[in-house]
Amino acid sequence: MVSAASSDSYVFNPKDHTHHGLNIRFAIAIIGVLPAFLTLGYFAFNLPQMFIFLLIYIGFLVAVIWFCLELMRAVLIGNSVRVGSGNFPEIEAILEDVKKKVKYSKDIEIYIVEGGSVNMFLYRFFRTKFIVINSAFVESCESSKNYKDIEWSIARFVGYMKVKRDHYFPILDELMSTIKNIPLFNLFILPYERCIVYSGDQIGLAVCGSLESSIVGLEKLLIGKTLYAKVTNDTFINQANRLNGSVFAKIARFFSEFPFLTDRYLNLMAFSREFRRDQYLEFVRSNKMNADLLLYALENRHGS
Repeated sequence: MVSAASSDSYVFNPKDHTHHGLNIRFAIAIIGVLPAFLTLGYFAFNLPQMFIFLLIYIGFLVAVIWFCLELMRAVLIGNSVRVGSGNFPEIEAILEDVKKKVKYSKDIEIYIVEGGSVNMFLYRFFRTKFIVINSAFVESCESSKNYKDIEWSIARFVGYMKVKRDHYFPILDELMSTIKNIPLFNLFILPYERCIVYSGDQIGLAVCGSLESSIVGLEKLLIGKTLYAKVTNDTFINQANRLNGSVFAKIARFFSEFPFLTDRYLNLMAFSREFRRDQYLEFVRSNKMNADLLLYALENRHGS
């Protein structure tokens, strides 16, 4: 990893900003995938009829998932506004700039919807990739004319997909996505999935260049565009410290595809402390945080 650019000659490389445990966790994930490959190989050489049946079955599942996502996209087109040069050009410009920086060339569509239980989420399957944003999230950026937090949010999704694309071919991605739903085998995959989320967050911070905006973006995803300002940063730290001593929290993490948002908060703080020290110190000072309590949380955090 490297620190923030200090000269005009710096070329952004997303690999410089991924989580330090990414490659080792990918190797562990491959161990979980190997039995599936070996099983397919066994059927291919010893039971060709069963192998053909499995291929047809897998093809059927792929077709069903693709069909459902296309239906979902059709519903989105009919009940939302797609971001483009004529609609929310600021967000369209952010998306294109992020893709250029992260070196991600695949098409991504963004839709803005009214309401919903989450503020922003990603759908992806082979070539079908679209981001859905809650209109309230966009309103908060429009009113302040500050799009840095939404830039972080978009960059973390694009960074997430970039990491996956660089690590393996789409068919292996879908195979991993299937295996992570199988008990026991999924325990090899889930640590890697969580690590990709951390990496996406870090790439988002590196792209938007602001720890403050990254934390605001994360808080909006957690609690919404209005209430986030009422939550102190020490609240996240206290909750994270409480979870770090909980056996049940460890079990919940172990079987989860996504890290706790409190863990993601600490990971962003740890990343900035190491590679964006000035921003980290300014953030702690300006938010009147308990520096000792934060340091304790960072040293004992999960996923470090």
